[in-house]
Amino acid sequence: MLNLKDILIGQNVRLKNGAIAEVTENMGDGLWLQLRDPQTGDEDLVHCEEVVELVSGQAS
Repeated sequence: MLNLKDILIGQNVRLKNGAIAEVTENMGDGLWLQLRDPQTGDEDLVHCEEVVELVSGQAS
């Protein structure tokens, strides 16, 4: 199981929908991450249930 508290700003995560996004802020509560969509540049809060895994490399 992925512990969101351990994820750092700048790391990339894969979401349930298959998208990979960059972490721009970690709320530190283990529930929410703010992520940047690499295609649009938009940032959104994402709940832990949407995050599948930590991935290496750049978001695309």
